Amino acid sequence: MEILKNNILRTLLYYDIFRHPLSGEEIYSFLPQNSVTKEEIINSLEKITKEEQSEIEALDGYYYIKPNGEYVKSRLEKEKYSAKMWKTAYRITHIIKRFPFVRSVIATGSLSKNSSDSKSDLDFMVITAPHRLWVARTLLMLFKKIVLLNSKKYFCVNYFIASDRMEIEERNIYTATEIVTLKAIYNTELLEEFIHKNIWITDFFPNYTPNDHPLNKAGCRVNNNPSILQKLSELFFPGTFGSRLDDYLREKTKLHWKKKYAHMAEAERNFRLKSTKTESKAHPHSVQKTVLALYEEKLRQYGL
Repeated sequence: MEILKNNILRTLLYYDIFRHPLSGEEIYSFLPQNSVTKEEIINSLEKITKEEQSEIEALDGYYYIKPNGEYVKSRLEKEKYSAKMWKTAYRITHIIKRFPFVRSVIATGSLSKNSSDSKSDLDFMVITAPHRLWVARTLLMLFKKIVLLNSKKYFCVNYFIASDRMEIEERNIYTATEIVTLKAIYNTELLEEFIHKNIWITDFFPNYTPNDHPLNKAGCRVNNNPSILQKLSELFFPGTFGSRLDDYLREKTKLHWKKKYAHMAEAERNFRLKSTKTESKAHPHSVQKTVLALYEEKLRQYGL
């Protein structure tokens, strides 16, 4: 019981960073322990919240770290706002999926967790065809800068990965959480393959089952129909020419990052702004490291 209680506490402490209370089913999915059932989790939560010195409280079916009961109201409000954002994300995906070499469009960030508010951006992850990641990325960035006047509110495409190498190098609770909460808007099958390639996430969430996560039941609308416009536009980037152009665009982007973030050490810049042949990440503020540091601090505070 003590081990289970500590693991429940670990789970809630991570989401406390985001002011995001969890349901009992979500706690089960995110629990770093697989020797218990959902029913055992629910029963344990009822007992824990009744303990006089418990660090955990419950309200309207959601659990959180004391004394943050206001987080429940905030979560419910964000879920309502996210429902509106999903409609916008669906419309934006209709645009993104028509660009050359885009093979899957996936919602990430706050929307993927149904936790968007008026300050949130629409964050997308794009899986591309092999050897054309930088062509696809460049065309999408040009569209954002020229047509959308560089607006990031509804068109934040900051992570690309090629379909021939979808394994993620950074393996920690942050990246595992981001992966298990992804939602495909275009080409669900490729997201399933991506998750299979990163099955190491079960080291952090042994109870996680692909396509059965509670956060995947939010009813996001999926359109897997291919685009004729995309097929025609890809004819302009054939064979060796397309591959050389892809390499050229990658080098130009790396040079741009080097100039723009010259104050960063090279290793840190390469981590935050990854630019390999099969992966492009543009996270200059390194939210990952900030979150992991906060989580470690919370674990120390609670003696875990």
